[in-house]
Amino acid sequence: MKKIRTRIAPSPTGSPHIGTAYIALLNFCFARTNNGKVILRLEDTDRLRSKRKFEKKILESLDWLGLKWDEGPDIGGKFGPYRQSERNEIYKKYVEKLINSGKVFKCYRTSKELEKLRKCKFDKALKEKDLQLDYKELKFRKKYKWPYVIRLKVPNKGVCVFNDVLRGKIKMNWSQVDSQILIKSDGTPTYHLANVVDDYLMGISNVIRGEEWINSTPKHKLIYEYLGWKFPEVCHLPLLRNTDRSKLSKRKQNNSLEYYRKMGYLPQTIRNYLGSIAGIKNSIKENFSIEDINVDLQSISLGGPIFDLDKLTWLNGIYIRSMEDKTLIKVMYEWAKDYIYKIFPSIKPRIKILTDIIPFSEHLFSGLPNLKTEDFKVISLKTTLQIKVLKVLWLQLEYIEKWEKVTILYKVKQLSNHFKIKMKTIMAPIFIAINGRLISTSVIETLGIIGKDITRIRLEQAINILGGITLEQEKKIIKEYYKKICK
Repeated sequence: MKKIRTRIAPSPTGSPHIGTAYIALLNFCFARTNNGKVILRLEDTDRLRSKRKFEKKILESLDWLGLKWDEGPDIGGKFGPYRQSERNEIYKKYVEKLINSGKVFKCYRTSKELEKLRKCKFDKALKEKDLQLDYKELKFRKKYKWPYVIRLKVPNKGVCVFNDVLRGKIKMNWSQVDSQILIKSDGTPTYHLANVVDDYLMGISNVIRGEEWINSTPKHKLIYEYLGWKFPEVCHLPLLRNTDRSKLSKRKQNNSLEYYRKMGYLPQTIRNYLGSIAGIKNSIKENFSIEDINVDLQSISLGGPIFDLDKLTWLNGIYIRSMEDKTLIKVMYEWAKDYIYKIFPSIKPRIKILTDIIPFSEHLFSGLPNLKTEDFKVISLKTTLQIKVLKVLWLQLEYIEKWEKVTILYKVKQLSNHFKIKMKTIMAPIFIAINGRLISTSVIETLGIIGKDITRIRLEQAINILGGITLEQEKKIIKEYYKKICK
């Protein structure tokens, strides 16, 4: 019987998503069912977007969910390092092997040339022959050391066949598969090379990942073949979907794990609900334990599990009400303590008696203010303009690297200057959207305390209460305003 080793391999390029938890949970459950090991690996080949702060959030969020890995960047293991950015020397060894065996080629094409070639090819993939330069031009670029990438040689004809645990035999025409870049022009590996090398060297027996990676599987299988390695079992899970069967997206609801944590959802609720919609038997029970379950990947429905926020909230309520009082008090304190320490500097100068703490801080603890359309009618700005102000602010705040009051205030001042509206006036809809009322503690203070995830969902709620915004209107707002001030 083979030794089961699975991996969860998120990219630290943003806050961990509920989809990350779903994929992670299935990997953990499958490994534990089969007395296997789980490896946590950070795929940080995207040097520009990968951040240690996101890495920290990933580790904290998965730990909060109760997922305990056997090897990883924080605990080590004999197959480390577990960050791809620390494994470059390892990848070089296998790139040399591919070069010596003639399975890859150097490509000196510029981005503009590639764009032109793709237009000519329409829906066909770019192959080595398409990317070749004439002899004189190639000699010139080599002589003057033009930047180049290393690409995988991919067959022009035939069919790639691989077996998927959940989907059975899958066939894909090689004519639709690009000659994938394996080494970038700066000498660093792409995900596709690093992923294959790491999976093999770390002894991954079962690759369990989202269905968005199906189209990349032929490239991965080809690299395995070129290096003389055995291809692992693969299982591509259907993606989580909204109740209308659309893919989960920020535009419809906030799906970062940090958001659910701050809103007061319990880790066992998230874990058990994801387990239930993924088809893990008995996972809806409060005492569901990853160590004591039995998961069969073949039993998972291909239709795509529905992530219903109302059902998640209902289940969270059941778990909360079933807790012993002492346990619930402890859970409530752990959830609230971060807020408590943050809010004191803002409310302490205002309170005269301890009961003042409640009215001065309730908007900081409330997930979503109880708003009505009438709340915004006291503002002198037209409704359509209020929507634009809130949406552009959302865009501005979305890409703040360092979430702090001084940066947030600067963005609001930018907003005021752009719309040529006085700060006091432009702050009014923001006050109501974030604090729930016009008279309250500083809204900038509130934004700094509640964080980006809760801010995003409060702004979205206000926009919807004001009448909402279509995708076309959103695109128009982005085109008109984003390029000017949301940088």
